[in-house]
This record gives sequence, C-alpha cells and structure tokens, in this order.
Amino acid sequence: MKRNEGFTLLEVLVALLVTGICLAVVFQSFSQSMRLRVKAESVDEAVQAAQNLLHDEAFVTELLARRGGSGPVPDAAPWQYQARVEPLRWATGSDQEPLLVEGMWELTLCVTKAAHGTGAPRCVTGWYRAIP
Repeated sequence: MKRNEGFTLLEVLVALLVTGICLAVVFQSFSQSMRLRVKAESVDEAVQAAQNLLHDEAFVTELLARRGGSGPVPDAAPWQYQARVEPLRWATGSDQEPLLVEGMWELTLCVTKAAHGTGAPRCVTGWYRAIP
C-alpha cells in the first residue's frame, strides 16, 4: 500500500491563489487608508492655519477694516489665505429677503496649500462686530 505524504500540485496552486487574493485585498485597504490619512492631515493643517488666523485679533481687525484680503498665512509657509468680508444678512424665511444686521460683518476665510494650488480651499465663516 502506498502512503500519500505532502500536498498535490493542485492543492499548492489553490493555496497560493487564495493567499494572493487575501494579500491583494489587504494591500488595497492599506493603500486606501494611507491616502485617507494624507488627506485628513492636509485638512487638519488647513483648519489649524485658519483657526490660528481667526484667533489673531489684530489680523481679524485688519481684515474687517480692509473688507477682506489675501496672502500667505503667517508662520504656516505653504498655506495661502483669502478672506471675504460682507455685511451680515439674516435669512428670516424662504419667501422673504434676508435682513441686514446692522453693525455685524460676516468674515469668510479660506486657506489653500500654495505648493499644490489645485487643492480645494478649506473655508470657515465667523461673525464679527463692526469696527467703531
């Protein structure tokens, strides 16, 4: 009687095929998570740059006085900002004209990475009292 020891060629090929499919799925998941991490880091940097600008009272006062502006973000080398200042308008209903809120301004601050230039701007909006 003959003893069968080991695996047949077909069993080895099936095992390699299953292993290859599993590794491909794991690799694709890993590369997707790396792309998402890089994107999340970029958004985090943009938010941090915008928050730093909005917490700088002198900077915000200057933007309100000039009614907007653009330029490099101080202390954040690759980032550029663009700010728009408009009178605050409050929507009272869907069929009515928005009301102008006297003495208040809406500041929209967008930051983009200057090195890429094609990235989507990350914008934040705040309301501020008018400068006397």
